[in-house]
Amino acid sequence: MGSQEMPELPRFGMRMQIQGSYDNLSYYGRGPWENYIDRNYASEIGIYEDNVANQFYPYMRPQESGNKTDVRWLKLVNKAGEGIKISGIPLQPIAFSATHYAVEELDPGMTKKQLHPHQIKKSNDIHLHIDLAQRGVAGDDSWGSLPYNPYRLLAKKYTYSYTIKGIGK
Repeated sequence: MGSQEMPELPRFGMRMQIQGSYDNLSYYGRGPWENYIDRNYASEIGIYEDNVANQFYPYMRPQESGNKTDVRWLKLVNKAGEGIKISGIPLQPIAFSATHYAVEELDPGMTKKQLHPHQIKKSNDIHLHIDLAQRGVAGDDSWGSLPYNPYRLLAKKYTYSYTIKGIGK
């Protein structure tokens, strides 16, 4: 068997769904607005609090949004203060997004659905991505140029770790 050339990764990480009631978000990382590895210099590192419902931005064409970079930890809790804390440190910072929209709802694959934000299905659950990295947004134009190489996932091997701890009363 010969070696097979693999395509570039758009992100390296994990995703999960959690109950929608854990919608109170706090994190220590870049914010308060969405940011990406090639678009994060205007986002200061700090502790931010918000609601998961505010993490999705209704772009004209529905797409992923709400990513945060250089995150040390994040918490998602319900009204009673119960939930989870996810930490990347001391191993490495992580990136994350938490919205009420599945990736498949926003990006159907190789064909583009001509949808607008009011036409996509909002989930009761929270769709949480915990990533080592996500490829940068793009180059210097908006019509297809690739991100610069430092903001692409071109390595042959990636590893990362994080911890998940329960938060209870």
